Amino acid sequence: MKATPVSGALGAEVEGIDLNHLSGAEETALKAALDRYQVLRVRDQSLDRFQLAALGRRFGPPFLHPLVDNGYDDCPEVLELLREPEDAEMFGGESWHSDITWLKPAGYVSILHAQELPEVGGDTAFASTIAAFETLSEGMKETLRGLTALHAYHWYERREDPEWTAEHPVVRRADDGREALYVTRMFTSRLKGMTASESAPILNYLFDHQERAEFTCRFRWRLGDVLIWDNRFCLHYPINDFSGPHGHRVRRRMIRTSTMEA
Repeated sequence: MKATPVSGALGAEVEGIDLNHLSGAEETALKAALDRYQVLRVRDQSLDRFQLAALGRRFGPPFLHPLVDNGYDDCPEVLELLREPEDAEMFGGESWHSDITWLKPAGYVSILHAQELPEVGGDTAFASTIAAFETLSEGMKETLRGLTALHAYHWYERREDPEWTAEHPVVRRADDGREALYVTRMFTSRLKGMTASESAPILNYLFDHQERAEFTCRFRWRLGDVLIWDNRFCLHYPINDFSGPHGHRVRRRMIRTSTMEA
């Protein structure tokens, strides 16, 4: 197995493996590459929903989404992410975010597999929250280490439903000791002990900071691609540019599975 970086901040292309037939050594190498690069692309794969679910279970307990109904009846841990030509929005949110931060334990790995694609458009971008944290001042780092944030699924509706709201430290630490921001524009509602208005100056600064171009990479999809990413240490952004001046109003269909922290 070979992993080749795609940017200075995060992301790698992985070659030399078949995700349907991973040996124990290949699984260990794949997980080590994910820890190092936060997001991996594996080309030329062919997984049905059951095989995708089985791959996800290698990383942890499967996530069964309690609030959306686009999972398969015979394989509920796999979601179909479908955007029809007439749809204005794309499932997954047109904003930077990490998956499943509004639960505790939170989301760990997400795996997305391309099934049908537009000729142009629909890329997915990623941002390293490790790289973002590393460039902050020492004073800011120390301040953030003492803060906790609330993550709410319905934050866009200005709701913090107890069942779908979780508290997490603003700074997470990886197994290798690297630290990362753990706030997301889509789900982080406020800092613990503060109102949303009081929290906004700090959170908006962090949102803007971690989405800077130098912390990002971008993948243009090709049929058969599989993207695997670690929600604890990176953000992602599905780009809805199908109907731009060079876009094409065609169907985009992906299948996704996610796992939870143990």
